[in-house]
Amino acid sequence: MKDSQPDWFKEALSISKEEKSITVEGKSIHYQHWGDENKPGLVLVHGSGSHSHWWDFIAPLLLEDFQVSALDLSGMGDSERREDYSAELFGKEILKVAEDSGFFEGNKEPIICGHSMGGFMSATAGYISDKPLKGVIMVDSPIRPPTYDYSSHVRSGPIRRIKTYPSEDSILERFRLTPEQECENQFLVDYIAKWSIKEVENGFQWKFDDTIFDKLGVSHMGRNIAFDLKCNLGIIYGTESLMMTEEILSFIKENVSQDTPIIPIDHAAHHVPLDQPQQLVKSIKLITEGWIQE
Repeated sequence: MKDSQPDWFKEALSISKEEKSITVEGKSIHYQHWGDENKPGLVLVHGSGSHSHWWDFIAPLLLEDFQVSALDLSGMGDSERREDYSAELFGKEILKVAEDSGFFEGNKEPIICGHSMGGFMSATAGYISDKPLKGVIMVDSPIRPPTYDYSSHVRSGPIRRIKTYPSEDSILERFRLTPEQECENQFLVDYIAKWSIKEVENGFQWKFDDTIFDKLGVSHMGRNIAFDLKCNLGIIYGTESLMMTEEILSFIKENVSQDTPIIPIDHAAHHVPLDQPQQLVKSIKLITEGWIQE
């Protein structure tokens, strides 16, 4: 597989970073940090059932402009599980990571960028923050109208119950993106798959807590919170995403301010960080360039 990895990917992974953990509401939250502490802060938030390593090959490409932290939300990645979950709890975790990273020091105003469910959690963090943020970016996070027909809903969260696989190869063979889609960058799929599993007594399991999404329900999407933020808002989406329908895009455009950047990324489905990672970096830079100069 190594031979199929492009140079930009190898170079990104070679950039040094720190592994950290903090306690939020009684549970250990793991995060990674890259970059120069004198630069503006950017927090990256993964989607449902995922982990911070989705950003390992993206965060280093943003270091010219930012210092970056990417966290594992509770119940996912290497963060501890909870008895119960809520959007507000996830929002607190994001803000605590920003604070621990020093992103608010010296009256700095960080930016939070989240993919899929992480976009909703980023918006929640922006909504509940008692400190000013520069902005929130939602990446392929479908804000659905009140009239949305959930019978046609494409579920983005993993619904498989955790079971134990006898070997690493047997569990990795079962790795699927959710919602399922083709991805031309198989080297990225292989990379995040290996960070999605853990070794247990009798074999291997997925890291995520399979009760999260039942506990959150559809209410976790906070459909209108993003429209009520006091900070800037940016929207990025994949033009081939089944999540971002014309109905949803129209609803978003009707409810955000006219100066809200809404950037489509061609040749990307829902999993934009895997389909077009370099184009995603360019889009984040394009959105934040104006914000940083404010």
